[in-house]
Amino acid sequence: KNLWGSNKEQYRILSPSDAVNDYPAALFVVAIGRATADIQQQLIGMGINSDNIKLLNISEKGMYDRKYFKERLSEEYYIDDSFPSESVIPVIKNKNSNDERDFRIYIENGLIAKLDIDDSNLEYPFMDEYEKHYGKYIRLDRLPTDCENNTVKVLISCCHKDLAPLEKDSEDIYVPIQVGKALTDIDIYDLKDDTGVHISDRNYNYCECTALYWAWKNKYAYDADYIGLRHYRRKFEASDESLLHLKANGIDIVHLDPIYHDNIRYSFVNHTKNDNDWEVMKKGIRELFPMYVSAMEEYENQHFVCGYNMNILRRDIFDEYCEFLFGVLMYIEDYYLKICDRRDRYLGFLAENLFGVFLIKNKDKYTQAVTKLVPFVK
Repeated sequence: KNLWGSNKEQYRILSPSDAVNDYPAALFVVAIGRATADIQQQLIGMGINSDNIKLLNISEKGMYDRKYFKERLSEEYYIDDSFPSESVIPVIKNKNSNDERDFRIYIENGLIAKLDIDDSNLEYPFMDEYEKHYGKYIRLDRLPTDCENNTVKVLISCCHKDLAPLEKDSEDIYVPIQVGKALTDIDIYDLKDDTGVHISDRNYNYCECTALYWAWKNKYAYDADYIGLRHYRRKFEASDESLLHLKANGIDIVHLDPIYHDNIRYSFVNHTKNDNDWEVMKKGIRELFPMYVSAMEEYENQHFVCGYNMNILRRDIFDEYCEFLFGVLMYIEDYYLKICDRRDRYLGFLAENLFGVFLIKNKDKYTQAVTKLVPFVK
């Protein structure tokens, strides 16, 4: 947005509204790696004919992954290119209309090696394995909404750099909170994570989890039936109606659809470049929460991640989850503080995995519903 009205080489940079007003008959090319469908709808809403919009996904890895899978998927599966999910990780569905389960699969070198060596189609019963470890796969958008309402509050994690206006979500459900407020003098929202008991000044490692910690320690929305967290540029594909009927449908936890990884530990280490983090996490679980040890062992030997630290939990479960999550994260943080001052978001990444451990530990105790991640750009 700060480039609107300026020149890049010989080209003038226009805002979307100026471009639409000045060139209504132009061909609009959406060249971005994610959220292309959302941007297409934004242009249509501004009066551009859909025939004048070309979606060009320029993520080379995303295009490669889709081509690779299309050549290797068995006849049972297909790739759903219509859903505006993360471009690198395609949504895969079963052609059997009676099976409404779907998932995303992340291509890693290990998986490629297995498929190339076997020279076979991808026929593994993915969702059967998911249900073995996490419990029954329940689609949030398939639940009835003609039942008694519950209350729910979902915090939207925003940092001081997130200055574009948020989409108009229900103010009764969604509340923006400024995270990392202790690290900046800029104010963007009334709700901030640096009041009361907080870890706002460590946002560079905890990421959006500083909002969770603040809500937990300061008993935010304590009277609500459910409390959750989402990101500034990531949404749940969830209608207000579906969230207002979780209790009547017996749903305890809502999280994002699972992403298949060939090797979860390798994926994490490959991303963070620090293998020791995983061992420190396991040591913290063994010492502080021994009842979670078997769940941790099961988690690192299965293949699914429910990531992004985006979830909605029944209020009492939220407290239970935060006690486990921050107990382990602060153990890991204390370990590293004795060695160095790390500032690389490692605790936020570990939190994604600890959520999976929590889900596996409680798969027979709490009922989960799954929804999708919808990235959006303004």
